Amino acid sequence: MSANSAPARLAGLSRVHSGGVFKRARQRGESRPTALSTGVDGDMRRQRRSAAVVAAPAGVDRRIALLATHQDGIVERRQLIAIGLSAAAIDHRVRSGRLIVLYRGVYAVGHAAQSERGTLRAALMAAGPTAAHSHLTAAARWKLIPSMPQFVEVTVTRKGPRSRRGLRIHETQRPLEIRILDSLPLTAPLRTLTDLARTQSRKQLERMCAEALVMKLVTQDKLDAAGILDPYLAAPTRSEFERRFYGQLRKARLPRPIAGYPIPPYTADFAWPKERVVVETDGWDFHGHRAAFEDDRERDAHLAANGWVVVRVTWRQLCDTPMLVMVRLAQTLVHRTATREAGANRPGFRR
Repeated sequence: MSANSAPARLAGLSRVHSGGVFKRARQRGESRPTALSTGVDGDMRRQRRSAAVVAAPAGVDRRIALLATHQDGIVERRQLIAIGLSAAAIDHRVRSGRLIVLYRGVYAVGHAAQSERGTLRAALMAAGPTAAHSHLTAAARWKLIPSMPQFVEVTVTRKGPRSRRGLRIHETQRPLEIRILDSLPLTAPLRTLTDLARTQSRKQLERMCAEALVMKLVTQDKLDAAGILDPYLAAPTRSEFERRFYGQLRKARLPRPIAGYPIPPYTADFAWPKERVVVETDGWDFHGHRAAFEDDRERDAHLAANGWVVVRVTWRQLCDTPMLVMVRLAQTLVHRTATREAGANRPGFRR
């Protein structure tokens, strides 16, 4: 081998070695395929291995956000698959916190701070396509009770999933009479009261029936026909109350009051002007609603400040314990008469 060929051979080996080093460096810098992920499938108790690479079509997150915007922040697994997500991609979003599992196959998008409507919608999705809000949840939505219960109740007309924490699912073979309120289905007012008649106390049921009558969600005839309550325990009309009240006054031989007596700025239901005694009734169609409670208290305070004694009588008291109502009323009238006569004997009293 000549002396001139040795340097050339060494230079060639150097180029081959350097090329290999650079090639391996480039390979290390290149991105590798995403590792296989462990799926969630919307059920935190069960996990599975998925052979699919976690990937989703471009722009799919924007489509998820748009879908959630129109559904109170809630989406279903089947909807996500329909817009192009694979099962592995859904599971990846659950693990990363971009989807929050509320029920199996039902997710909140982005965060778990759900609105009341979101909670209600999620329960319907979890219970299936035949579900409608019912029982106390329907009562709250119809405003028959003042607030939502701590759990959501729905009724389904075919076999559905089991009840779970925060969700009670009732099954029925009877066709449901459904109404749509704020885009969410619920049982009609009369069906809601019928369902609740099996679980609520008489007093609670009376209040809800009175509210339904006040808001004209049901009629007295339909309520009576359904047999939910004794007809005498539901809120009556003014004429019904007046007839019964005057009848009991006659039996007790008490003086007849003036109905609709004006005491500006109010009008008293019944009044004995000489004795300055007023009877205010709870149970007429214009007195039964919760919104009237504060007005009634303000009315009582105004009358008392102007020297009137206010006696409140409910329809139930008039039906169940009429004698007790009359005795108390008689005592009040006698006391006021005595007080008035004592005042008349004082010097300087003017009639």
